Amino acid sequence: MSAEPTNKKPYDREQFWADRYRNIDITKSGHVDLPVAYNRWLYRRKKERLLKGLRKAGFNERGSSVLEIATGTGVYVEMWKQLNVKKLVGIDISQAATDALRTRFSEYEFHKRDLSTPDLAADVGSGFDLVTAVDMLYHIVDDHEFPVALENLAATVKPGGYLAIHDLFLRHGERDFGYIKWRTLAAYQAALAKAGFEILSRTPTFFLTVQAYDFDSARNAERMKLLWDRVTYPLIRRLPDLLGRLGYWSDRVFGKFLKEGPSFEMMICRRVA
Repeated sequence: MSAEPTNKKPYDREQFWADRYRNIDITKSGHVDLPVAYNRWLYRRKKERLLKGLRKAGFNERGSSVLEIATGTGVYVEMWKQLNVKKLVGIDISQAATDALRTRFSEYEFHKRDLSTPDLAADVGSGFDLVTAVDMLYHIVDDHEFPVALENLAATVKPGGYLAIHDLFLRHGERDFGYIKWRTLAAYQAALAKAGFEILSRTPTFFLTVQAYDFDSARNAERMKLLWDRVTYPLIRRLPDLLGRLGYWSDRVFGKFLKEGPSFEMMICRRVA
C-alpha cells in the first residue's frame, strides 16, 4: 500500500502486484512510499497489536495452524515460525512473492491465489485455527467480490477459530481510490456477520506514524493532511529510523488510553460455530 493514495485509477490486480514485486523488500507489502527503516517500526507495531489481540481472545499460537492471506515479503511468516506454529499455509496474488517465500520457507506451503475468487478451501484446505488478512482486504475494491473473499475466509477457518483483519474501518464514509477501497466499520460489521463471524475486539494501531484519514470534520482532515505533507512525511524521508522509533513509542502510549483512532486498527473476529 502507499503512504497516501491520491487519485482513482484503473486497477488490474495481477499487473499491479506483478509490478510491485519486481524488486522485493518490506516496503512492497507495507507502506511503499516510506523507507525500509521506517516500515520496520510499523511492522513491529502491527505484530504487537496482532498478537496481543489474539492472545486476549484466547488464541495460543504454539502448535496451531495458520492461513495467512497476502503473505507478501514474509514478515509475518518469520514471526509465526519463531512462535512455533505447527502448520502455516499462505496465499499471495504475486508469483514472484510466492516463489521467494517457497525458497525461504520450504517447510511451509504457499500458493499463488486471488482471495476474491471462489473455493479457496479447495486449494488450501480448511479447519485452520487462525486466518489473517492484514492490510489486504481493502485491495478488493469490487463490492461483488468482497463478500466472496469473506466467504472464503469463513470456509477455511474452523468453527470457533479466529480471523484477524487490519484495516481502517472508517466511521465517516468509505473512500475509493480505484486500487484501494476503505470501507466503513458498519459495512464490515454487516459483511462479517453475514459470513458467520463475530467481532471480538477492535483496537487502534497507529495514531501518528501513518497518515490519518478518519476524522469527524473535513477541516480537521485537511489540517492533518497538510501537517503530514509539509512536516511529517519530509522528516520521515530524512530520518526514518528516528521518526519510526518516536512514532512507535508514541502510538504505544496513545493506544493504552484511547479506544478509537484516526487510522488503521486491528480487528479480531471469531467464526461462530
